Amino acid sequence: MPRTFRKGFLLAALAGSILSAQAAETEYNLLDVYNLALKNDAQLAAARADMMATQEGSTQARALLLPNLSLSGGTQYNKTKTETTADDVKDSYNSNTWGASLNQPLFNLASWFGYDSAKFQSAQAEATFGYEQQNLILRVSEAYFNVLRAEDSLITDVAEEKAVKQQLDQARERYNVGLIAETDVLEARARYDDSRVARIDGENNLSVAYESLRTITDQDIQDIGKLKKTMPVSAPAPANSDEWVNNAIKNNLQLESARESLKASESNIKVQKSGHAPTVDAFATYTYNSSNGDHSRGLPSSNGALTTGDGDQTVVGVKFTLPLFAGGGTSSKVRQATYQMESVQQNYDKALREINSGTRNLFRTVNSDVSRVEARCQGIVSSESALKATQSGYEVGTRNITDVLDAQKTLFAAQRDYLNARYDFIVNTLKLKQTAGTLNPEDLSELNSWIVSSEEISIPAQCRAD
Repeated sequence: MPRTFRKGFLLAALAGSILSAQAAETEYNLLDVYNLALKNDAQLAAARADMMATQEGSTQARALLLPNLSLSGGTQYNKTKTETTADDVKDSYNSNTWGASLNQPLFNLASWFGYDSAKFQSAQAEATFGYEQQNLILRVSEAYFNVLRAEDSLITDVAEEKAVKQQLDQARERYNVGLIAETDVLEARARYDDSRVARIDGENNLSVAYESLRTITDQDIQDIGKLKKTMPVSAPAPANSDEWVNNAIKNNLQLESARESLKASESNIKVQKSGHAPTVDAFATYTYNSSNGDHSRGLPSSNGALTTGDGDQTVVGVKFTLPLFAGGGTSSKVRQATYQMESVQQNYDKALREINSGTRNLFRTVNSDVSRVEARCQGIVSSESALKATQSGYEVGTRNITDVLDAQKTLFAAQRDYLNARYDFIVNTLKLKQTAGTLNPEDLSELNSWIVSSEEISIPAQCRAD
């Protein structure tokens, strides 16, 4: 996991304690939502458990290289009967045994390479979890700004409904005095009905967007801070796509996970080839035996002889084992591991190409977003000017009500498109950083500095007609 991300993740954890008082309020900002997600998101928790489970494999693989000590013990009752020509011999006694054994591998290539493979798998799991941490940042951001999209769209829908209602009322007044035909009133009424439907859909979309936040945070969030419309929109730095690609190749966590998987596959081939290699183990055992019983000839008697027996044994040695033939199973396992590594290699190459092209595409998309925001801003200016001109023409009789309603609808659509373009820029910038492997909670902190309490939609002055 890149050091920059780990550092940022720790900073976010510290920020969580500072923001806990704010989180208790009814309005949540971006960092509040993120810290709730850190605690409650099920997808991140599952990824964390998967990482920890995989890392235990490294401990288990190392255990095969360390001494193995065991104790054993037992007791049993023995009763025998021997028939002879002279008489029957009966014997009954107790025997007790306990022992200890120690085994230390001295040379075992399979265990050594297995330990290497387990360490690579552990590193792969850590990289995968790091990617899930970055993915949480992106999921929280998308869910948060989708709520703001829905809120802004609903506000625009309400404003449009109100404006169309005013046009409807004016049309009725003009019709009552004979200035316009009834068709203009009917057209205004139809547009008003459409605007009501759009407002109802907007209310539903807002509820759906809040439910997405609930899924991530497991918290009933009903109000969030708003994004300042004056937040600057600038092209990504560095301005060269090749530099972004180079950063992605070095830092992308999905690619790092694929690299560690490839290393683990290479070690697994060595493990299987080690099936042909000898193993050497040192061992030591100690066994203690004791027995006692009543031996008699014929029926047991009270004056039978009592006998006892004790003994122990200590064995120390070195064991050498050389596999000679396993029915072709070892060679088959080597071929299987080779094919598996080839599959992993192809998947790595595929991931490398996708990240290369994906980084370039996102770089171009973010730059396009910057231009798109500027164009949408100019679109609002042009739409406002067109609406004013159309309204003036309507008042003098050169334009009809349909022209006014169309111009009005175009203006509200331009405002909605402008706001959506800004949210697209934010989300795509975060995606670009994730692809480059640099996305961390500090990016959320920077975004959060532009979150304010309950700001109404306010189009920047440069997007307004004079």
